[in-house]
Amino acid sequence: MPEILEKAQKTKVPTAPPIRSRVAEVILAVVGFVCLAAGAYLLFAPEDWWLGDLVEAWHMSAFIIGGVLVMTGLGMYANERYREDGHWTARVVTGAVVALVALAGAVTAALLLIF
Repeated sequence: MPEILEKAQKTKVPTAPPIRSRVAEVILAVVGFVCLAAGAYLLFAPEDWWLGDLVEAWHMSAFIIGGVLVMTGLGMYANERYREDGHWTARVVTGAVVALVALAGAVTAALLLIF
C-alpha cells in the first residue's frame, strides 16, 4: 500500500489555469466603443456648434483612441479564451479578427489625420 501512496504523491495532476476577472477587458472595450461613438457623433456635428472649432480633428482622434482601446480589450479577451480553451475556437478567432479590424481602423484614421 505505501508504494501506491508514494506513486500518487509523485505524479502531478494537471490543473486548469486560474480564472481571472474579465473586468479589465470589458472596461477597455466599452470605453473604446464609447470613444468610437463620440467620434461618429463629432464627425456629423455642425460647425456652428459651440465646440465646432474642435470638430475638425477630434473625431479622427476619437476613432484612433477608440480603435486602440477596442483592439486592446478584445485582444486580451481572445488571448484569455485561447489560454482557457487550449486551441483556436470560434470565440478566439472572432475576438482576434475584430481586434485586428479595430487596429486597422485606428491606423487608417491616424493616416487620414496625418495626411
